[in-house]
Amino acid sequence: MSLSSHQYRWLRLVRLFRRLQKIWVDWRGTSGQIYFEHRVGEYERIWEQVAEDLDAELLKLADEVWEFRRGKQRTRVNNYQLEYDNPVVLRIAGNKPLVHQLLVNRDLPVPMHKTFRLRDLDVANSFLKGHQQGCVVKPADGFGGKGVTTHVQNYAELKRAAVLASLYSPNLLIEQQIPGESYRLLVLNGKMVHAVCRRGLRLIADGSSTIAELIADRNAQLKREGAPIIDLDRDLDFTLDYQELDLESIPMRDEAILIKSINDPARKQVEVRTVYGETVTDQVCDEIVQQAEMAAREVGSDFAGVDIIARRIDVPLEESGGVINEINTTPALHHHYDSSTETYPEVAVQAISLLLDRGQS
Repeated sequence: MSLSSHQYRWLRLVRLFRRLQKIWVDWRGTSGQIYFEHRVGEYERIWEQVAEDLDAELLKLADEVWEFRRGKQRTRVNNYQLEYDNPVVLRIAGNKPLVHQLLVNRDLPVPMHKTFRLRDLDVANSFLKGHQQGCVVKPADGFGGKGVTTHVQNYAELKRAAVLASLYSPNLLIEQQIPGESYRLLVLNGKMVHAVCRRGLRLIADGSSTIAELIADRNAQLKREGAPIIDLDRDLDFTLDYQELDLESIPMRDEAILIKSINDPARKQVEVRTVYGETVTDQVCDEIVQQAEMAAREVGSDFAGVDIIARRIDVPLEESGGVINEINTTPALHHHYDSSTETYPEVAVQAISLLLDRGQS
């Protein structure tokens, strides 16, 4: 059942206000988020190092455009974007419901989901009622985590989340909230070459304190340091619940307790939902490697970041209840190295080398 005309008009007014608010924030540059356009300098340094490693010449063609030359071989990059995949592949990969269906057709696990539009909010609400632990609402076509709301649990939150997502696309998607941490598997030319994880927040147990007491102690320390404290929020409740824990649980001494699965992007200068801090390439089990490679092939991508949500990456997704959440074409390589210890991601050398081998002037 669709919304009444009065309800829809009111929702449109709310959306207009949020749109004006977004335009104002974007104009002032006060969102606090770091996106690809802020990383041009970092990518220029990466490409300079890659060119040196490949004994290639790097020419700057424009502010964000460079050309690699090695003999008669040529390839160009635009900031983080490389010359992989054609427009049809990019369009398919950007259509999240279509990608879900393509993967389901190959028996690959994806989150339970439903597509809807702002006027059909009751469709999403019916889905939400069947997933009491919470849902994710997002644009059905988009990138970089823009317009995504997690841990939606009631109709009021659904309306706010749908309005936000509708600022980025008229087509919306509601998905079951999946337990676990976020992983990205980089698939290049049909093979997984690197994997990273966005680790959630963990505390080390002392064997006598409850989780609530551990959080209180940590928050006291954070306050002294002038740092943001740990919020007792939906993500914390959800994360403890799927581990069969609660705030009164007393974990064993020296046990690392996961208390949050998702970084809080509103309070950190980071990309929304796409920040990966730990390399896990050697931990990924063979079954997941094969599934990630199959997922990239099914979309038709030669260069893709396969996003997975799972409690563990060293066991099959069927065992952990994990899913393939998204397929990202034009994946950003800055996720795949530690800038504090490495000058550039090694996989960038592989990616550019393959393109040079393909390209002749």
